[in-house]
Amino acid sequence: AVTASRAASSFSSLQEGRAAPAWRSAALPAGLQTRGLRTSPVAHAVQQFKLADIGEGIDAVVLTEWFVKEGDSIKEGANVCSVESDKASVELTSPYTGKVVKIHHKVQDNVKIGAMLIDVETAGGGA
Repeated sequence: AVTASRAASSFSSLQEGRAAPAWRSAALPAGLQTRGLRTSPVAHAVQQFKLADIGEGIDAVVLTEWFVKEGDSIKEGANVCSVESDKASVELTSPYTGKVVKIHHKVQDNVKIGAMLIDVETAGGGA
């Protein structure tokens, strides 16, 4: 069995262009193979920001303005968009810090409560 420290040292030596340790290059029994492990230095997750219930029995709103576009970096609490119903006009704020990777609706679209507004790529695996 390979220990985690041996596997880590093997990975780092391969990354730096050095030869793999002797135990790694030893002949393997027929039918077995090895493979490397790639890791990301920061875990990323895509979080979906959905239109929350804004109250008063409203089941859909009209999206009136975007304050972000795909590729923008946003912070938690920053304005994302403005929506309007027959009872209220509301600016929605981001629950996430990250990068906007997808916008799901256009200005003047009717958006139902619970529908996705944007996808945000967050560092660290999300909330």
